[in-house]
Amino acid sequence: MQAPSTMPAQSTIRLGKAFQSIAWVLLIPLGFAIAVITNNFALLDWAHVMGAILWTALDIFMGFVLGPILQRLEPSARKLVIGQLMPRMLFLMPIVAITVGWSGWVLGHRLGNFTPSSPAFPWIVAAGIITIVLTVQGIGAILPINVSVFKEVSKTHPNLDKVSRLMRFYRYLVAVQGLLQFVIVAIMVHLAVG
Repeated sequence: MQAPSTMPAQSTIRLGKAFQSIAWVLLIPLGFAIAVITNNFALLDWAHVMGAILWTALDIFMGFVLGPILQRLEPSARKLVIGQLMPRMLFLMPIVAITVGWSGWVLGHRLGNFTPSSPAFPWIVAAGIITIVLTVQGIGAILPINVSVFKEVSKTHPNLDKVSRLMRFYRYLVAVQGLLQFVIVAIMVHLAVG
């Protein structure tokens, strides 16, 4: 029997390795692309719903589960978790957010929901506005925070106060995203069951 390794954990994951660990998420935009090319409505719906489930679950988990846990961790433990998490999130969330927005747009058009006379039109507009807010906030604020945190925790001597400040703001933004996700899910449920 071998003794457990006493090697210190690597504090940050390299970007290439981070991408490899979440490369499975490319199945969603791939499904979307194939659906558009082949005019496969079921695959289009799958890409949109699967991406939306993942986006919603991640936002809620990050904002209401992991965020509060990170705030309570010792700085060295927080650095380890953030150093492994943020590089993955740099790839995961933009891929999902962009795919969900575009697939929702295509799906709405194919269903005829973009005509003002459609009973779904006001709900589609509301969902579209929320999706735009989620995407802009994600790419314009959350993504730059991810990059800043990743750069800081990658340093030999990171400024953990700076990381803590950024992560507090990150947690707030992701919590807002989680709340907006609850709203958009309610809209989608209304559209599905009328």
